[in-house]
Amino acid sequence: MTVVIDDSPPVPLFVRRSSACPLDPAEEFARLRAEEPVVRVTLSTGASAWLVTRYADARRVVADQWRFSSRAVVDGPIPPPEPPGGFPPPRPGFFSTYAPREHARLRRMLNAEFGARRLRALRPRVEVVADERMAAMRRSGPGADLIADFALPVPARIFLELLGIPEPDREHLRRNADVLLDFTPRPLEQAVAFAELDTYLSAFVSRCRRDPGDGDGLVGRLISSYGADLSDDELAGIAAQLLLAGYATTTGTIGLGALLLLRHPDQAAALRDGSADVDRAVEEMLRHLSVVSFGKVFTAEEDVTVGGQEIRAGEYVLCSLPSANRDAVLGPDADRFDITREPLPHLAFGHGARYCLGAELARLELRVCVPRLLNRFPGLRLDVPFEELRFTPMNAAYSLESLPVSW
Repeated sequence: MTVVIDDSPPVPLFVRRSSACPLDPAEEFARLRAEEPVVRVTLSTGASAWLVTRYADARRVVADQWRFSSRAVVDGPIPPPEPPGGFPPPRPGFFSTYAPREHARLRRMLNAEFGARRLRALRPRVEVVADERMAAMRRSGPGADLIADFALPVPARIFLELLGIPEPDREHLRRNADVLLDFTPRPLEQAVAFAELDTYLSAFVSRCRRDPGDGDGLVGRLISSYGADLSDDELAGIAAQLLLAGYATTTGTIGLGALLLLRHPDQAAALRDGSADVDRAVEEMLRHLSVVSFGKVFTAEEDVTVGGQEIRAGEYVLCSLPSANRDAVLGPDADRFDITREPLPHLAFGHGARYCLGAELARLELRVCVPRLLNRFPGLRLDVPFEELRFTPMNAAYSLESLPVSW
C-alpha cells in the first residue's frame, strides 16, 4: 500500500473554505460569528492580526479609512513574505495605500475610466472576446479547461487592452501578476516578478508620455487628461495596482460561478431560458462565492472596539468577506444559493470610499460571459468528479487550478 503524505502547510483560517464544499466558507465561521466575532489569527509572515467575521463589523472596518488605514501594505507584514532583500516600497500611485484625501484625488481621476459611459462602449468588445474564446473551445473540443480556455483569458485580455498594454507583452505581464497574487511563499520568484513588472510599467509609462494617443489605453488617457498632475511614478503605480486587482477576481467568479451553476442545474436552466434575471444571478454569485477572502490588511490608527473586542492602535485587522456575506443578518437563508432572491447588500466589492473601482467592469463581464457560456454550451458538464477539483485558497482571488468540462 502506498501512503501519500501531504506536507503542505495548513491553510490559514482567514482564507479557509469548507471541507464539505469548497465553494462555501469554512465551517468555523458560523461559530465565530455567533460566539467570537473578532478573533486572533496569524498571517503567513508570522505576524498577529484580528479577524473580523460579522457583516456589520466588516462593513464598518472596510469603509472607515480614518481609523483603519491601508498602511500595512507599506510597512507591515502583508503576504506574500518579503524576499531576503525586501521588496521596494510601493510606488507613488499605489492609491490603496494613500491617506483618505490623496486616495480620493486619484479615485476622482480614475472614475471616468470605469464609469457607465466607458463600460457601455466596452460591452461590444467583451462580447467579441467571449465569443472568440467559446468558438476556440468548440473547435478544439468537445472538452476544455474552463479556467485556462475561458474564465482567465477573457477578463485578462479585456483588462490589459483597457490599460493599453501592447498585445505581444500581455502574456508575460499577466504571468508576473499571477505570481504576485499567489500568497504561497516563493520569495525569490516573487521578487523577480515584482522587479520585472515594475521595470516594464515604468518603460510603458515613458512611452505613453511621449505619445499619449498610442493604443488609446487608460494610461494614455490619464496623461492626456491630467498631464503634469500625475508623475510617471504615480502612473506606473496606478497601472500596477489596477493590474493586480483588475482581472483575477472576475476569473475566479466566472470559473466558480460556472461550477456552482453546474451543481444547481435548475438555476442554470432558468438563466439559459431567460426566466431568471441575469443581474440578480450575478449579484448572488458575487455574494455567495466571495472570491476575495479579505482584500486588505488594515492598521488600526487608534484604539478602537469592534464586535466587543478592543483593538490597539498599530494592530493589524482583516475582514473575512466570505463570512460577512453569509451572516444571518442579511437573511435567514444566507447560506443558500438562490439567483431569484432580491439582491443582498454584499461586501464582495468592499464598501464606502474603498468600494472596488472595477466593480462595474466585473459585473459587465459576468453578465456577458455567464449567460453566453450556458447558451453556447447547453450540454456543459463537469468532466471529472467534483472531489478531484483543486482550488486556490492561497491566492488573492479564490479560484480553481483548472475546471475540466465537456458538452
